[in-house]
Amino acid sequence: MDYYGSISELLAQGFWDEIREGLKAIELQPEGHHFDASGLRRVNLARFPFNILYVVKADRIRVQVIRHNSRRPGFGTKRKDR
Repeated sequence: MDYYGSISELLAQGFWDEIREGLKAIELQPEGHHFDASGLRRVNLARFPFNILYVVKADRIRVQVIRHNSRRPGFGTKRKDR
């Protein structure tokens, strides 16, 4: 958010809106998204080079990380409570 906000408030808002859309897609169809190499489910943002990695638990959906597509590929994949 800081990075996109330093360029434009409109761009930062667009980024936030896409994150919210991704989270809504997960909420509506939690088991409908593909697994990535880490074994977590993944939703890609359409306009920005980020993805949301999450796991479906019996009683909740846990977002593990929102990360850049090409920076630090293992970031957030080894967190506890998977």
